[in-house]
Amino acid sequence: MSSGILSSGFCHFVGLENWLMYGVFSFFSTIAVYNGQRLFKASKTPATEWLRWVHKNQRGIFLVVVFASTLSLLTFIQLQQLDWRTFALLSISGLISIFYVLKIRGVNMREIPYLKIHLIAFTWVVVLLIFPILNEKVNVQILPIAIAHYLYVVAISIPFDIRDLRFDNPSQKTIPQLLGVISSKILAFFLLGLFFFILVYTYPTLLFNPFFYLATFAQAVLILIMNESRSDFYCAGLIDGAIGLLGLSYFWM
Repeated sequence: MSSGILSSGFCHFVGLENWLMYGVFSFFSTIAVYNGQRLFKASKTPATEWLRWVHKNQRGIFLVVVFASTLSLLTFIQLQQLDWRTFALLSISGLISIFYVLKIRGVNMREIPYLKIHLIAFTWVVVLLIFPILNEKVNVQILPIAIAHYLYVVAISIPFDIRDLRFDNPSQKTIPQLLGVISSKILAFFLLGLFFFILVYTYPTLLFNPFFYLATFAQAVLILIMNESRSDFYCAGLIDGAIGLLGLSYFWM
């Protein structure tokens, strides 16, 4: 739900008439990709309790993926305006989503050193923000918006890499593997701060938006108390869920 709220909220903020449809598209796209990746990972040797649950419930989750994919495709057909830029960017994001878990010659994209967190940030920013802006030809400052939210996604993805320290191969060179847990948190705070100041500089009215402060502060707290033993619910439920606060803050404008 958080991805749909963020997309809807931001599209509403920049004045898109079809903001609700973009929220629906991003919401069901996220469900399809997320559950599809989990199905693929669970078909191997399930390494976590969550993946073992996925393995036991493959049929139901497969139906969810089919349903979400269908609604995502139908919504995209309604929205797309045959802009080659949006088509190219969404195609790249789709390929990243597939080869993030699907291996070629024994390696998938998430296992390539230094790359994992940037693949996540690129895909989220393209689907949730750049696609609506370019597709609707909205006259906004797209570069600072994209950079700010890229930094935001990297910041809130660092806790996931902290959690995955037990599972990630050292060759992946994730940020916590390179910097350690404490330094990784400091970096996440710094990136979150940059996100805040870039957006406030671009849209000064955000300075008077209490929900924007709450959304940023909530993620900062979740990053602060993150550790390697946190559960999947903490990451997928609380950190991902707090993204919805950011989307809601854009409705305030």
